[in-house]
Amino acid sequence: MSTSVPPSHARHLGPLAIPSGVQLQEYTLAGVILVLVAVGAALKPDTFPTADNLRAVVTQASVVGVLAIGMTFVIATAGIDLSVGSVVAAAGVAGGLLVDNGSLAFILGAIGFGLLLGLVNATSIAYGRVIPFIATLAMFAIARGLALQMSGKSPISLLGSDGVRWFGTGKILTVPVSVVVFLAITIGGWILLNRTRYGRHVVAVGGNREAARIAGVPVRRIIFSVYCMTGLLAGVAAVLLCGRLASASPVSGQLLELDAIGATVIGGTSLSGGKATIVGTFLGVMVFAVIFNLLTQLNLATEWQQIVKGVIILAAVLIQRPGRD
Repeated sequence: MSTSVPPSHARHLGPLAIPSGVQLQEYTLAGVILVLVAVGAALKPDTFPTADNLRAVVTQASVVGVLAIGMTFVIATAGIDLSVGSVVAAAGVAGGLLVDNGSLAFILGAIGFGLLLGLVNATSIAYGRVIPFIATLAMFAIARGLALQMSGKSPISLLGSDGVRWFGTGKILTVPVSVVVFLAITIGGWILLNRTRYGRHVVAVGGNREAARIAGVPVRRIIFSVYCMTGLLAGVAAVLLCGRLASASPVSGQLLELDAIGATVIGGTSLSGGKATIVGTFLGVMVFAVIFNLLTQLNLATEWQQIVKGVIILAAVLIQRPGRD
């Protein structure tokens, strides 16, 4: 389900963004996933449609998926966060420095450091009034530099930390832990966006900031909160990624911000703000995951995979151009 406040009506609606029905774009994405799975099954019948491979697809999507849920709230306010990939790396390294004190220390360190960097973004954007593109671009560089400096430019091994690795390789019943975390955050994000006053305020701020302010929405606090959210979720993503890789690398997380933004946009959240959909974001994440799993199985070169990713994002933005929202 998506939530939207058309800018032309935002003055009348104020913070009361009205949840609409499931958008055609969401149905389309679900259909695209089914078609991709069918194509994969036809081209690679021995490897693609297996339970193990499909489980791997969702597991690999979980890190980007967690970031994309936070990105949905940011873009809903007409903002952007270019720093999440670098924050994932810095948060992982920060946790790695504490791993000798136990898995819990790693988890708290990673999530806490991610939140700290998110707070820096939030303060500079909401109260320093720095343009989100500039503020998060600066953090993109700062966080990556911090990751390299704190780690001494070398990965930190987590092979001895079974508790951390459980988040990347463990299972709850037969479902990977990282998938459970991703689904829990997706459900929580849907409830927050579509069933709470906070969610209505987020969309109202993106739809018409001045109208939202007149209606009594705490605009600065809302903007502050969404960048804190992306920092926090970057810390969670760092735990999942480091658990899967069994290391905290200062060069990890590269281009994750592109994946998160791309999944959010193709899912139907408007870059101009005022319209957001958690269901669409989830489906966008899965479209990317299925496509690149299939391309990998077809042995398509990495550079061509990046070209395909860029084409998909460009097409999604063109669909959202003025007059098509």
